[in-house]
Amino acid sequence: MDTFVELSAELTGFSAEELRSTGLVEQYRALAEGASEAEIIQLWYTGVWRGTVPSARAYAEGLAWKAAGVAAPGTRGPGFGSWERRPGNGLR
Repeated sequence: MDTFVELSAELTGFSAEELRSTGLVEQYRALAEGASEAEIIQLWYTGVWRGTVPSARAYAEGLAWKAAGVAAPGTRGPGFGSWERRPGNGLR
């Protein structure tokens, strides 16, 4: 298995498969070369790297949204009346 993915899974609490499903492993590996563990965690959860968002996908796939069980604002139409339902139980 890939060392970066293994480390990221350990740091974030998400499985390697969940991290790969974001489609961001290669981009994040390149950005995080030589980064601290805290920076890697921040990158995965927020999609922000040293003050900038590297891509729209990084914002949309931030693990913070998945942990909360919601979609990132502005990324997916919730549908009529969605405000009536509680967010999914994606809490970890």
